[in-house]
Amino acid sequence: MLKTSAVISNTLLVIGLVCLFMMKLVLAITFFAVSLSISLVVFNMMFRDRTTMKVIVNASFLIVILAIVVAYFLLSK
Repeated sequence: MLKTSAVISNTLLVIGLVCLFMMKLVLAITFFAVSLSISLVVFNMMFRDRTTMKVIVNASFLIVILAIVVAYFLLSK
């Protein structure tokens, strides 16, 4: 399950980069957000017993999601 999720996350990240190069910015941001969400699940599964690491990973996820939301609203105008 862990390897499959990591492969799917990396695949979506590459698709997001392709969309970014094709100037489809909203679609690229969507792929990046989905990839980031899957990566969060993978990291939470890896650090299941380490509470401090889970808090750090989740806090950084929140910061990145807020940046993605701001970028989405700025680019979709």
